[in-house]
Amino acid sequence: MKLYRSLNMIFLIIFIAGTALCFKYLPGEIPLFMQSPSRGVFIGICSVIFLALAIAAFFPHKISQNDNEVRNDITLTVINLFGLGIFLFYFVTIAKYCGLQMNYMKGIVLIVGGLMVLVGNFLPQMPYRSRIGFKLPWILKDKLCWQKTHRFAGYTAIPFGLIQCLLALFVPNDDLVFLLGLGIWIIIVCIYSLIAYYQNKGNCKNYIKNIK
Repeated sequence: MKLYRSLNMIFLIIFIAGTALCFKYLPGEIPLFMQSPSRGVFIGICSVIFLALAIAAFFPHKISQNDNEVRNDITLTVINLFGLGIFLFYFVTIAKYCGLQMNYMKGIVLIVGGLMVLVGNFLPQMPYRSRIGFKLPWILKDKLCWQKTHRFAGYTAIPFGLIQCLLALFVPNDDLVFLLGLGIWIIIVCIYSLIAYYQNKGNCKNYIKNIK
């Protein structure tokens, strides 16, 4: 958990080191979507965001204004997800100036893969019928099925997220990477949830028969 709280601090350190190494290659203006801020402004805004997120990650209870552990974990996860998104966006933006050819679509694939890794850390803790999670009809009917599904989803999201990030670096077809990463993960979790539901249903029927 200490490492999880320090994730944005790690992003900040990598950001500083990466910027120092790539600074001389960056142009005076960084062309973005509709604006081209100066190099100093772009780096300055990103550094302020990283610093703010790194500090906020140590005080999630102040942001959520609640002492509930699960709620604070979710708040911390949202902070980390935001930090990861900014981190990947920044390095995808400056990568081309350092000799690394990387388009925005590939950056999105990497961001989604990174989000899967982070989401995998808190999915097993999701309360029954939470706003976040897999909400298939049979999952919502059975609390044990909900718990099993989200535990399984959390454990599998991390390796599938890492696989998606690695494939994005070596496979040119981004659609195929999405399918092999996010797509297969969702399908596997849905199939597992259905199996868990019928297993629980069968165990419940056997228990009733034994009582009779």
